[in-house]
Amino acid sequence: MKIKKELLQAFLDKYKITAAILAREMLVDEKEIKKLLCGEAVNEATARRFIYYFGVDEAVKMIDWAAIGKINPFGG
Repeated sequence: MKIKKELLQAFLDKYKITAAILAREMLVDEKEIKKLLCGEAVNEATARRFIYYFGVDEAVKMIDWAAIGKINPFGG
């Protein structure tokens, strides 16, 4: 999974949290959050935790569907 890194950075900025704090809250390695912030793909386990943490409604907005070659199943 790849996300729109600017949206994740905006979230971190808005709530004044670091990648390390988000990683701890999502129960993933900080390296995985840093990958997302660099526009890199993460594994399925991290993707699942990301979607669980943000909820489907928010996660679907942040996923970079074009970058992963998929069509947004929710149409947005």
